[in-house]
Amino acid sequence: MPRLAARLAASLTTAAVLAVPAVLAPAPASAAVVHQRVTAGDLGPQGPWLRLQDDPSNAGRPAGVQEVSPFADPVRFNGSLHLSVAGAAQAQQAQAAHYFNRVAPFRAIGGNPLSYDLYVRGWTSTPSAVAGGANPQLPAFCRGAFTTLSFQPQLATDAQGRTGAVADTWRHFDAGGAALWRTSRAIGSFAAGSDHPLSDYATTCDAAGDGAIGVIANVGRLGDPGASLDTYVDNLTVNGTVYDFTVARTATGRIDVAATGTSTAPGVASTGAGVANTPGVLAPGTKGATPGGGGGGGNGSTCSLEGVITFSSPSGGPYYSSVGTRLVLSRRGGLAPADVTVTANGDPVTLTEGPGGTLAATVTPSTTVDLGPGGTYRTPFALTCARAAAGRLSVTAELLAQGYEPLQQTGVTATAGRA
Repeated sequence: MPRLAARLAASLTTAAVLAVPAVLAPAPASAAVVHQRVTAGDLGPQGPWLRLQDDPSNAGRPAGVQEVSPFADPVRFNGSLHLSVAGAAQAQQAQAAHYFNRVAPFRAIGGNPLSYDLYVRGWTSTPSAVAGGANPQLPAFCRGAFTTLSFQPQLATDAQGRTGAVADTWRHFDAGGAALWRTSRAIGSFAAGSDHPLSDYATTCDAAGDGAIGVIANVGRLGDPGASLDTYVDNLTVNGTVYDFTVARTATGRIDVAATGTSTAPGVASTGAGVANTPGVLAPGTKGATPGGGGGGGNGSTCSLEGVITFSSPSGGPYYSSVGTRLVLSRRGGLAPADVTVTANGDPVTLTEGPGGTLAATVTPSTTVDLGPGGTYRTPFALTCARAAAGRLSVTAELLAQGYEPLQQTGVTATAGRA
Protein backbone atom coordinates (compact mmCIF):
# COMPACT_ATOMS: atom_id res chain seq x y z
CA MET A 1 0.00 0.00 0.00
CA PRO A 2 2.70 2.65 0.79
CA ARG A 3 4.45 1.99 -2.52
CA LEU A 4 1.21 2.32 -4.43
CA ALA A 5 0.29 5.49 -2.57
CA ALA A 6 3.70 6.96 -3.33
CA ARG A 7 3.04 6.45 -7.02
CA LEU A 8 -0.23 8.31 -6.68
CA ALA A 9 1.36 11.14 -4.72
CA ALA A 10 3.99 11.59 -7.39
CA SER A 11 1.14 11.96 -9.94
CA LEU A 12 2.39 9.20 -12.19
CA THR A 13 0.35 6.97 -14.47
CA THR A 14 -3.39 6.40 -14.52
CA ALA A 15 -2.67 2.69 -14.27
CA ALA A 16 -1.42 3.23 -10.74
CA VAL A 17 -4.73 4.83 -9.83
CA LEU A 18 -6.65 1.84 -11.08
CA ALA A 19 -4.64 -0.47 -8.85
CA VAL A 20 -5.82 1.14 -5.59
CA PRO A 21 -7.46 -1.48 -3.36
CA ALA A 22 -11.15 -1.00 -2.62
CA VAL A 23 -10.64 -1.70 1.10
CA LEU A 24 -10.00 1.94 1.99
CA ALA A 25 -12.90 3.06 4.17
CA PRO A 26 -13.84 6.66 5.00
CA ALA A 27 -12.47 8.02 8.25
CA PRO A 28 -14.78 9.43 10.95
CA ALA A 29 -15.98 12.99 10.35
CA SER A 30 -13.75 14.39 13.10
CA ALA A 31 -10.99 13.29 15.47
CA ALA A 32 -9.02 14.80 18.33
CA VAL A 33 -5.86 16.62 17.25
CA VAL A 34 -2.81 14.72 18.45
CA HIS A 35 0.91 15.53 18.44
CA GLN A 36 3.14 13.13 16.51
CA ARG A 37 6.93 13.41 16.40
CA VAL A 38 8.62 12.58 13.10
CA THR A 39 12.33 11.78 13.41
CA ALA A 40 15.01 10.94 10.86
CA GLY A 41 14.30 7.25 11.38
CA ASP A 42 10.69 7.75 10.29
CA LEU A 43 11.70 9.08 6.87
CA GLY A 44 12.75 6.51 4.28
CA PRO A 45 11.72 3.39 2.38
CA GLN A 46 10.31 1.71 5.51
CA GLY A 47 8.15 4.72 6.29
CA PRO A 48 5.90 5.92 7.81
CA TRP A 49 7.13 8.90 5.75
CA LEU A 50 8.34 8.22 2.23
CA ARG A 51 10.72 10.31 0.18
CA LEU A 52 10.26 10.75 -3.55
CA GLN A 53 13.01 8.25 -4.39
CA ASP A 54 11.66 5.57 -2.02
CA ASP A 55 9.25 4.36 -4.69
CA PRO A 56 10.99 2.23 -7.36
CA SER A 57 8.62 3.76 -9.90
CA ASN A 58 10.63 6.96 -9.58
CA ALA A 59 13.96 5.32 -10.47
CA GLY A 60 16.01 7.67 -12.64
CA ARG A 61 13.94 10.68 -11.64
CA PRO A 62 16.26 13.24 -10.01
CA ALA A 63 15.13 13.87 -6.46
CA GLY A 64 16.00 16.83 -4.29
CA VAL A 65 16.73 16.90 -0.55
CA GLN A 66 14.15 15.37 1.80
CA GLU A 67 15.48 15.07 5.36
CA VAL A 68 14.75 15.84 8.98
CA SER A 69 16.99 18.82 9.74
CA PRO A 70 18.23 20.41 13.00
CA PHE A 71 17.06 23.83 11.72
CA ALA A 72 14.79 25.02 14.54
CA ASP A 73 11.10 25.57 13.83
CA PRO A 74 9.21 28.54 15.37
CA VAL A 75 6.97 26.54 17.72
CA ARG A 76 9.02 23.89 19.54
CA PHE A 77 12.49 24.84 18.25
CA ASN A 78 13.41 21.18 17.87
CA GLY A 79 14.14 20.75 14.16
CA SER A 80 12.16 20.74 10.91
CA LEU A 81 11.72 19.01 7.56
CA HIS A 82 14.24 20.17 4.93
CA LEU A 83 12.98 20.11 1.33
CA SER A 84 15.04 21.60 -1.50
CA VAL A 85 15.77 21.35 -5.19
CA ALA A 86 19.16 22.49 -6.41
CA GLY A 87 18.48 23.40 -10.02
CA ALA A 88 19.78 22.07 -13.35
CA ALA A 89 19.75 18.27 -13.62
CA GLN A 90 20.50 17.74 -9.93
CA ALA A 91 16.89 17.68 -8.79
CA GLN A 92 13.36 18.08 -10.10
CA GLN A 93 11.21 17.69 -7.00
CA ALA A 94 11.42 17.07 -3.25
CA GLN A 95 8.69 15.31 -1.29
CA ALA A 96 7.97 13.58 1.98
CA ALA A 97 4.67 11.69 2.00
CA HIS A 98 2.59 10.06 4.72
CA TYR A 99 -0.44 7.92 3.95
CA PHE A 100 -3.51 7.49 6.12
CA ASN A 101 -4.86 4.06 7.04
CA ARG A 102 -8.17 5.01 5.47
CA VAL A 103 -9.72 7.69 3.27
CA ALA A 104 -10.35 11.03 4.98
CA PRO A 105 -13.37 12.83 3.44
CA PHE A 106 -12.73 16.43 2.40
CA ARG A 107 -15.42 17.60 4.80
CA ALA A 108 -13.48 16.01 7.69
CA ILE A 109 -10.16 17.42 6.44
CA GLY A 110 -11.63 20.93 6.22
CA GLY A 111 -13.42 20.61 9.56
CA ASN A 112 -10.18 19.97 11.48
CA PRO A 113 -7.20 22.33 11.85
CA LEU A 114 -5.24 22.49 8.60
CA SER A 115 -2.00 24.47 8.67
CA TYR A 116 1.80 24.43 8.50
CA ASP A 117 4.92 26.52 9.07
CA LEU A 118 7.22 27.44 6.19
CA TYR A 119 10.71 28.92 5.90
CA VAL A 120 12.53 29.70 2.63
CA ARG A 121 16.29 30.22 2.77
CA GLY A 122 17.00 33.21 0.56
CA TRP A 123 20.68 32.84 -0.34
CA THR A 124 20.18 29.30 -1.68
CA SER A 125 16.91 29.99 -3.52
CA THR A 126 16.20 31.66 -6.85
CA PRO A 127 14.28 34.89 -6.05
CA SER A 128 11.47 34.12 -8.48
CA ALA A 129 10.82 30.78 -6.77
CA VAL A 130 10.59 32.09 -3.19
CA ALA A 131 6.90 33.11 -3.10
CA GLY A 132 5.65 29.58 -3.81
CA GLY A 133 7.84 27.98 -1.16
CA ALA A 134 6.98 24.44 -0.11
CA ASN A 135 3.36 23.36 0.12
CA PRO A 136 1.19 20.57 1.51
CA GLN A 137 -0.55 18.30 -0.97
CA LEU A 138 -3.45 15.90 -0.61
CA PRO A 139 -3.40 12.85 -2.91
CA ALA A 140 -7.10 12.18 -3.27
CA PHE A 141 -10.07 10.71 -5.12
CA CYS A 142 -13.11 12.53 -6.44
CA ARG A 143 -15.94 10.64 -8.11
CA GLY A 144 -13.56 7.74 -8.67
CA ALA A 145 -10.85 9.85 -10.35
CA PHE A 146 -7.46 10.44 -8.79
CA THR A 147 -6.00 13.93 -8.39
CA THR A 148 -3.50 15.77 -6.23
CA LEU A 149 -4.72 18.91 -4.47
CA SER A 150 -1.95 21.41 -3.75
CA PHE A 151 -2.21 24.32 -1.32
CA GLN A 152 -1.11 27.62 -2.93
CA PRO A 153 0.93 29.71 -0.45
CA GLN A 154 1.64 32.36 -3.09
CA LEU A 155 -2.12 33.04 -3.15
CA ALA A 156 -2.54 32.96 0.63
CA THR A 157 -1.87 35.26 3.56
CA ASP A 158 -0.03 34.06 6.64
CA ALA A 159 -1.02 34.52 10.29
CA GLN A 160 0.47 38.03 10.23
CA GLY A 161 -1.39 39.07 7.08
CA ARG A 162 1.53 38.78 4.67
CA THR A 163 1.03 37.31 1.19
CA GLY A 164 3.05 34.33 0.00
CA ALA A 165 6.35 33.03 1.28
CA VAL A 166 9.13 35.49 2.09
CA ALA A 167 12.82 34.65 2.27
CA ASP A 168 14.53 34.09 5.62
CA THR A 169 11.53 34.21 7.96
CA TRP A 170 9.16 31.57 9.31
CA ARG A 171 5.53 31.96 8.27
CA HIS A 172 2.42 30.19 9.52
CA PHE A 173 -0.27 29.40 6.96
CA ASP A 174 -3.83 28.34 7.71
CA ALA A 175 -4.71 26.14 4.74
CA GLY A 176 -8.39 25.70 5.62
CA GLY A 177 -11.36 28.02 5.20
CA ALA A 178 -11.09 30.14 2.05
CA ALA A 179 -7.48 29.06 1.29
CA LEU A 180 -7.06 27.83 -2.28
CA TRP A 181 -6.04 24.31 -3.34
CA ARG A 182 -5.15 23.50 -6.96
CA THR A 183 -6.29 20.27 -8.57
CA SER A 184 -3.75 18.52 -10.80
CA ARG A 185 -6.45 16.87 -12.89
CA ALA A 186 -9.98 17.66 -14.01
CA ILE A 187 -12.47 16.35 -11.45
CA GLY A 188 -16.21 16.93 -11.45
CA SER A 189 -16.76 20.45 -12.80
CA PHE A 190 -13.23 21.61 -11.85
CA ALA A 191 -10.72 22.05 -14.65
CA ALA A 192 -7.18 20.77 -14.25
CA GLY A 193 -5.03 23.49 -12.70
CA SER A 194 -7.97 25.41 -11.23
CA ASP A 195 -7.97 26.70 -7.63
CA HIS A 196 -10.77 26.18 -5.09
CA PRO A 197 -11.22 26.05 -1.31
CA LEU A 198 -11.58 22.61 0.25
CA SER A 199 -15.25 23.29 0.94
CA ASP A 200 -15.88 23.28 -2.82
CA TYR A 201 -14.16 19.92 -3.19
CA ALA A 202 -16.15 18.62 -0.23
CA THR A 203 -19.40 19.57 -1.97
CA THR A 204 -18.43 18.04 -5.31
CA CYS A 205 -16.41 15.03 -4.15
CA ASP A 206 -18.93 13.39 -1.84
CA ALA A 207 -19.28 9.93 -3.37
CA ALA A 208 -18.39 6.81 -1.40
CA GLY A 209 -14.58 6.50 -1.25
CA ASP A 210 -13.96 10.17 -2.09
CA GLY A 211 -11.39 12.06 -0.05
CA ALA A 212 -7.68 12.29 0.75
CA ILE A 213 -5.53 9.18 1.21
CA GLY A 214 -2.55 11.01 2.74
CA VAL A 215 -0.55 14.22 2.98
CA ILE A 216 2.62 15.26 1.17
CA ALA A 217 5.09 18.01 2.01
CA ASN A 218 6.22 19.13 -1.42
CA VAL A 219 8.61 21.32 -3.37
CA GLY A 220 7.44 20.99 -6.94
CA ARG A 221 9.01 21.50 -10.32
CA LEU A 222 9.96 25.14 -10.72
CA GLY A 223 9.59 25.43 -14.48
CA ASP A 224 13.15 26.75 -14.87
CA PRO A 225 15.71 23.90 -14.88
CA GLY A 226 18.32 26.28 -13.48
CA ALA A 227 16.21 27.49 -10.55
CA SER A 228 16.76 26.48 -6.92
CA LEU A 229 14.44 26.46 -3.93
CA ASP A 230 15.60 25.69 -0.38
CA THR A 231 12.82 25.33 2.23
CA TYR A 232 11.95 24.04 5.70
CA VAL A 233 8.51 22.84 6.81
CA ASP A 234 7.15 21.91 10.23
CA ASN A 235 4.05 21.51 12.40
CA LEU A 236 2.10 20.16 9.45
CA THR A 237 -1.42 19.81 10.83
CA VAL A 238 -3.95 17.71 8.93
CA ASN A 239 -6.60 15.08 9.59
CA GLY A 240 -6.45 15.57 13.36
CA THR A 241 -2.66 15.27 13.73
CA VAL A 242 0.19 17.74 14.14
CA TYR A 243 3.30 16.28 12.52
CA ASP A 244 6.33 17.65 14.38
CA PHE A 245 9.62 17.03 12.56
CA THR A 246 12.26 16.86 15.24
CA VAL A 247 15.84 15.92 16.03
CA ALA A 248 16.49 13.54 18.90
CA ARG A 249 18.27 15.80 21.38
CA THR A 250 17.53 19.15 23.03
CA ALA A 251 19.55 22.19 24.04
CA THR A 252 20.36 23.07 27.65
CA GLY A 253 21.33 26.17 29.61
CA ARG A 254 23.47 26.85 32.67
CA ILE A 255 24.56 29.84 34.73
CA ASP A 256 27.90 29.90 36.56
CA VAL A 257 28.39 32.77 39.00
CA ALA A 258 31.01 33.92 41.47
CA ALA A 259 31.05 36.74 44.00
CA THR A 260 33.42 39.60 43.23
CA GLY A 261 35.01 42.20 45.46
CA THR A 262 33.61 43.22 48.82
CA SER A 263 30.81 45.53 49.80
CA THR A 264 28.86 46.25 52.95
CA ALA A 265 28.31 42.49 53.13
CA PRO A 266 31.22 40.14 52.42
CA GLY A 267 29.99 38.33 49.32
CA VAL A 268 27.55 36.16 47.39
CA ALA A 269 27.23 32.42 47.39
CA SER A 270 27.89 30.58 44.14
CA THR A 271 25.36 28.27 42.50
CA GLY A 272 28.16 25.81 41.80
CA ALA A 273 29.51 24.93 38.38
CA GLY A 274 27.57 23.36 35.59
CA VAL A 275 24.14 22.85 37.07
CA ALA A 276 21.62 23.22 34.26
CA ASN A 277 18.15 24.49 35.15
CA THR A 278 18.75 23.85 38.87
CA PRO A 279 18.10 26.53 41.51
CA GLY A 280 20.94 27.57 43.79
CA VAL A 281 21.16 30.71 45.90
CA LEU A 282 22.45 34.20 45.18
CA ALA A 283 22.30 35.85 48.58
CA PRO A 284 24.40 38.28 50.62
CA GLY A 285 26.40 36.42 53.23
CA THR A 286 29.67 34.57 53.63
CA LYS A 287 31.72 34.34 50.43
CA GLY A 288 31.79 30.78 49.16
CA ALA A 289 28.80 29.69 51.25
CA THR A 290 27.28 26.35 50.42
CA PRO A 291 24.62 26.58 47.64
CA GLY A 292 21.24 26.45 49.29
CA GLY A 293 22.43 28.27 52.41
CA GLY A 294 20.72 31.53 53.19
CA GLY A 295 23.81 33.52 54.15
CA GLY A 296 23.68 36.61 56.21
CA GLY A 297 22.78 40.02 54.94
CA GLY A 298 19.82 42.22 55.60
CA ASN A 299 18.77 45.75 54.88
CA GLY A 300 22.35 46.94 55.17
CA SER A 301 23.78 44.53 52.57
CA THR A 302 24.79 44.95 48.94
CA CYS A 303 26.02 42.33 46.47
CA SER A 304 28.38 42.10 43.55
CA LEU A 305 28.90 39.11 41.26
CA GLU A 306 30.02 38.06 37.82
CA GLY A 307 28.64 35.19 35.84
CA VAL A 308 28.46 33.45 32.49
CA ILE A 309 25.27 32.16 30.89
CA THR A 310 25.98 29.23 28.60
CA PHE A 311 23.51 27.65 26.19
CA SER A 312 24.61 24.43 24.49
CA SER A 313 23.11 22.44 21.65
CA PRO A 314 24.50 18.90 21.73
CA SER A 315 25.64 16.93 18.73
CA GLY A 316 22.37 15.90 17.12
CA GLY A 317 20.58 18.87 18.69
CA PRO A 318 18.73 21.83 17.11
CA TYR A 319 20.19 24.69 15.09
CA TYR A 320 19.10 28.12 16.38
CA SER A 321 19.39 31.23 14.19
CA SER A 322 20.22 34.78 15.33
CA VAL A 323 20.29 34.01 19.03
CA GLY A 324 20.03 36.29 22.04
CA THR A 325 19.47 36.04 25.79
CA ARG A 326 16.57 37.16 27.96
CA LEU A 327 17.46 37.93 31.58
CA VAL A 328 14.89 37.97 34.39
CA LEU A 329 15.85 39.05 37.93
CA SER A 330 13.56 38.44 40.87
CA ARG A 331 13.59 38.77 44.65
CA ARG A 332 11.05 38.09 47.35
CA GLY A 333 9.38 41.45 47.88
CA GLY A 334 10.12 42.61 44.31
CA LEU A 335 12.74 44.72 42.57
CA ALA A 336 12.81 48.15 40.96
CA PRO A 337 15.19 49.20 38.14
CA ALA A 338 17.18 51.36 40.59
CA ASP A 339 17.85 48.35 42.82
CA VAL A 340 20.23 46.52 40.47
CA THR A 341 22.87 47.45 37.90
CA VAL A 342 23.64 44.88 35.20
CA THR A 343 26.17 44.69 32.37
CA ALA A 344 26.31 41.98 29.72
CA ASN A 345 29.02 41.43 27.13
CA GLY A 346 30.71 44.40 28.80
CA ASP A 347 27.88 46.84 28.05
CA PRO A 348 25.21 48.34 30.35
CA VAL A 349 21.85 46.58 30.23
CA THR A 350 18.51 48.38 30.38
CA LEU A 351 16.17 46.71 32.86
CA THR A 352 12.40 46.97 32.54
CA GLU A 353 9.81 46.15 35.16
CA GLY A 354 7.88 42.93 34.73
CA PRO A 355 5.07 41.16 36.57
CA GLY A 356 5.49 40.33 40.23
CA GLY A 357 8.24 42.84 40.83
CA THR A 358 10.65 41.21 38.37
CA LEU A 359 13.17 42.97 36.16
CA ALA A 360 13.83 41.84 32.60
CA ALA A 361 16.30 42.62 29.83
CA THR A 362 17.11 41.37 26.34
CA VAL A 363 20.77 40.93 25.46
CA THR A 364 21.91 40.50 21.86
CA PRO A 365 25.43 39.95 20.51
CA SER A 366 27.07 42.84 18.67
CA THR A 367 27.09 40.69 15.52
CA THR A 368 24.65 37.98 14.47
CA VAL A 369 25.37 34.65 16.15
CA ASP A 370 23.84 31.23 15.45
CA LEU A 371 23.89 28.24 17.80
CA GLY A 372 24.27 24.96 15.96
CA PRO A 373 24.57 21.30 16.99
CA GLY A 374 27.69 20.74 19.08
CA GLY A 375 28.05 24.48 19.74
CA THR A 376 27.74 26.86 22.66
CA TYR A 377 26.58 30.44 23.04
CA ARG A 378 27.80 32.42 26.05
CA THR A 379 26.73 35.70 27.62
CA PRO A 380 29.03 37.03 30.36
CA PHE A 381 27.30 39.38 32.79
CA ALA A 382 27.94 41.30 36.00
CA LEU A 383 25.44 42.38 38.60
CA THR A 384 25.62 44.88 41.44
CA CYS A 385 22.85 45.31 43.98
CA ALA A 386 21.97 48.62 45.57
CA ARG A 387 21.44 48.74 49.33
CA ALA A 388 17.66 48.44 48.96
CA ALA A 389 17.99 45.24 46.89
CA ALA A 390 19.68 43.15 49.56
CA GLY A 391 18.19 39.68 49.95
CA ARG A 392 17.91 36.49 48.00
CA LEU A 393 18.11 37.08 44.24
CA SER A 394 17.22 34.80 41.37
CA VAL A 395 18.69 35.14 37.87
CA THR A 396 16.88 33.33 35.07
CA ALA A 397 18.16 33.26 31.51
CA GLU A 398 16.28 32.09 28.41
CA LEU A 399 17.67 31.43 24.96
CA LEU A 400 16.11 33.61 22.27
CA ALA A 401 16.24 32.83 18.54
CA GLN A 402 14.59 33.65 15.27
CA GLY A 403 11.15 32.13 14.87
CA TYR A 404 8.14 33.91 13.38
CA GLU A 405 10.01 37.04 14.44
CA PRO A 406 13.53 37.78 15.71
CA LEU A 407 14.38 37.05 19.35
CA GLN A 408 11.49 34.70 19.99
CA GLN A 409 11.48 32.75 23.27
CA THR A 410 12.61 29.14 22.78
CA GLY A 411 11.79 27.63 26.17
CA VAL A 412 15.45 26.74 26.86
CA THR A 413 16.19 28.25 30.29
CA ALA A 414 18.62 28.22 33.19
CA THR A 415 18.21 29.57 36.72
CA ALA A 416 20.69 30.54 39.43
CA GLY A 417 19.45 31.41 42.86
CA ARG A 418 15.90 31.59 44.08
CA ALA A 419 13.71 34.46 45.15
